[in-house]
Amino acid sequence: MRLLDMQLADALRRIRHGSSADLVEKARQDEKLLLVELDRLMTRMRAIEGQLLQIQKTATRH
Repeated sequence: MRLLDMQLADALRRIRHGSSADLVEKARQDEKLLLVELDRLMTRMRAIEGQLLQIQKTATRH
């Protein structure tokens, strides 16, 4: 997740300070792909946290 955050920050920097329209467009495409990947990762993390909570609830009932 840290790597994705760093890559996203780089893409945003390139969008803001790009020297040509082509480079800015490439950075925007990179940003979109990184956001999709970050969303996928965070969704998976929430699912795992939910599973761990269920396991913890089950374990404390016994």
